[in-house]
Amino acid sequence: MTRIRKQQLSREHDRAGFDCGVEALNTFIRKTARRQDERHLVRTTVLVGADQPSSILAYYSTAPCEIMPPPGVKAWKAYPHPVPFLRMARLATDLSVRGRGFGELALVSTIRDAALIARRFTAIGGLVVDAKDQRAAAFYTKYGFIGLEDDGLRLFLPIQDCVALTDDAPDQ
Repeated sequence: MTRIRKQQLSREHDRAGFDCGVEALNTFIRKTARRQDERHLVRTTVLVGADQPSSILAYYSTAPCEIMPPPGVKAWKAYPHPVPFLRMARLATDLSVRGRGFGELALVSTIRDAALIARRFTAIGGLVVDAKDQRAAAFYTKYGFIGLEDDGLRLFLPIQDCVALTDDAPDQ
């Protein structure tokens, strides 16, 4: 298998060649992601092959956010303020590698980012994601994400779970 590298999106990456089959996600990586990254609004990370470092195999975008304390979390019971989280705003895999685990690699990388932020920089409650549909929500629940709303599309992974998952995972 090709060695995979994680990089911050840059001009050297072939954004026009990326196609995940979802036009909104394609448009974001092609036209918006770098500009938002330069403005420090959203950080986009790409997964590339070591042998073709300009070709994007998958990407994810993250941004800070705050949410009211999730129900059922003892540590935040009766906490009156919003809790800071890392939000995974987007995750997409190129059609050329669909079904080969790159979505999972991108998710694990995002979880690692949340754990790193909590360990080294600032306290956060975990990782939040807004799933686009029930199928996507099922993908996240396999990794321990917990629903925040009745429709089950907004989910979170508590920071202690992010840390535990990354402690068990091999380095990328």
